[in-house]
Amino acid sequence: MPSAGEAHVQNVARGHKAAISNPNVSEEAKEHSRQVLEEIEGPSDPDAFTVSTGSEKHQHYNAERAAEKGDDFE
Repeated sequence: MPSAGEAHVQNVARGHKAAISNPNVSEEAKEHSRQVLEEIEGPSDPDAFTVSTGSEKHQHYNAERAAEKGDDFE
């Protein structure tokens, strides 16, 4: 089970992914979400972009770094 910090970061990432997929969100906001996700998860390689699902494909995910970044969003 993820720690509270990791769970928070995963929720932040899910929110940004939702914003990118939402047709009602401006391109400027989508670009911001892409940048935040890259900071949290690393490069947006489609095969690696699966941290919130827990896939082992994501090799750039660092739980400690994510928890530190998550503190920036509180």
